Amino acid sequence: MASYTTTGIEGLMLDLADIAEIPEDVIEGILDAESRVVVAAHKKSIRTLGLHKTGLLESSIKAFKKRSKGRQYVLVYPSGDHHTYHSREQTKVYKNSKHGRTYTIGGKLETVTSNEVGFIHEFGAPRKGIKASQWMKKANDSCGSEVEQAAFGVYDNWLKSKNL
Repeated sequence: MASYTTTGIEGLMLDLADIAEIPEDVIEGILDAESRVVVAAHKKSIRTLGLHKTGLLESSIKAFKKRSKGRQYVLVYPSGDHHTYHSREQTKVYKNSKHGRTYTIGGKLETVTSNEVGFIHEFGAPRKGIKASQWMKKANDSCGSEVEQAAFGVYDNWLKSKNL
């Protein structure tokens, strides 16, 4: 009669249990590696499409780590102030004024954020003659395999540290 014996299976079971729960530092490492690739892709897309006249949009691309309901994620988008301008002052006449009394609207210092500029370049502003360039969509589509490789590299290093 044949018999089957194994040695070391307990160690394998323990290793598989370790893999089931990836440590927080490995998850953070994966997210960091992925976000670096996405930030680089966004900046490259801005340069390729010629949207870097002042360089403010390109330099404002940043990754923001978030945590919600026990889950971690990273958001990559332009942030900060892009430029300021004086809004146009308008003089209007009161609706029921018999003597031509007027009031003014506007003339304030307005701030435009880099997020607004990025949105306009992504989706366009037809009334202002700005066409949609979809710089973020193109960047995200082009860097999918690189993001996957970066995440796998961090995960693979962690598996090798566990001798798997």
